[in-house]
Amino acid sequence: MNVTNNDLVLVRGINAQWFKENFSKLWIGFGGAPQAIPKEDAYYVGLYMGAPVSAITHIGIVESIHRYDNSADFYLKCIIKLKNPIDPGHPIRKHENWKLSQFGLSESQMDDLRIKMNGI
Repeated sequence: MNVTNNDLVLVRGINAQWFKENFSKLWIGFGGAPQAIPKEDAYYVGLYMGAPVSAITHIGIVESIHRYDNSADFYLKCIIKLKNPIDPGHPIRKHENWKLSQFGLSESQMDDLRIKMNGI
């Protein structure tokens, strides 16, 4: 991974059916159009659950990223359910760039957790 911004969280819109079918795979795909592929690698992916939930409900720690053609696959080490889901105030259809502070998290806090998770 070529992460240059430790504070970046890529928030990806998903639906309940996708979450149910893919949760155990610990995989998030981006693609379909050039603007749907994140330009930067990130250590974290937020999951925005579409209606009726309409909130960011989980954050994942990225283990590896595979970029190819017009797609990018982000493989996660773990997915953490947020105690308090975050309402962004609008639907997230593809992805958005957020900061850890928007989740109430600090870089040092998440760096420590990410490093500990890499040892498991």
